[in-house]
Amino acid sequence: MQKLTDQQEQEVQEQLALYRQGVQEIIPLKELESKIRTSVIENRPLKIKLGLDPSAPDVHLGHTVVLNKLRQFQEHGHIIQLIIGDFTGKIGDPTGKSVARKQLTEDEVKHNAQTYFEQFSKVLDMDRVELHYNSKWLGEMKMEDVIGMAGKITVARLMERDDFEARIKEGKPISLHEFFYPLMQGFDSVQLECDIELGGTDQHFNVLMGRHFQEKYNKEKQVVILMPLLEGLDGVDKMSKSKHNYIGIDERPEEMFGKTMSLPDHLMMKYFELITD
Repeated sequence: MQKLTDQQEQEVQEQLALYRQGVQEIIPLKELESKIRTSVIENRPLKIKLGLDPSAPDVHLGHTVVLNKLRQFQEHGHIIQLIIGDFTGKIGDPTGKSVARKQLTEDEVKHNAQTYFEQFSKVLDMDRVELHYNSKWLGEMKMEDVIGMAGKITVARLMERDDFEARIKEGKPISLHEFFYPLMQGFDSVQLECDIELGGTDQHFNVLMGRHFQEKYNKEKQVVILMPLLEGLDGVDKMSKSKHNYIGIDERPEEMFGKTMSLPDHLMMKYFELITD
């Protein structure tokens, strides 16, 4: 690889330190540094992916943990690829679920996606974000393409997923279509040739599918950056609207302030690190 000037080397190390801040895990770290080096040498922005299934219309502070990390990449000139799972959203991500998710209608997905855009603009410069809908490629796949994709992964690998394993042990059913969710999320990375994919730690299995499928389709493998999950107002469970322990980013300032003041003390440093500058 071409030798960097002192100024370029400093730029690489500054970016690397910034992107590591507050992160739970980077898979693998050496590849992230290599991608940043190549980006600096070639003056070529990296493609940073975040996949979203708009299963509910509201965005809360827990979501901004990943959005803040995306903004750091955006401020260094990298390309943010927001993938709206209008196709996968109709299936529903089985992550952390003891039963199959309710499948969304097309209208529900579109409505929720629109509210996401409006709320994300509080964190990201949406004028500099690439928006992609994965129905563009997934909706056009023929049965032959689907079988080809399914042939690139084993059932044993899919059964390594914690929530599937737990449901089998508990005698709870798993529908065949649920197995296709992580495959399709991985195929998104193949289509957009992503350099880096971000997600919460609960997305570990799904985002690694991107690396798996890029390798199978002879593409350069993406780096995975996993962010910690933010506990909600109870200080125990992850922030979630269904658990009523969330701070919505579209709530009235007085409501947000009151909720924030009720947070347990032990969460203060984590909140400072993950949702502020």
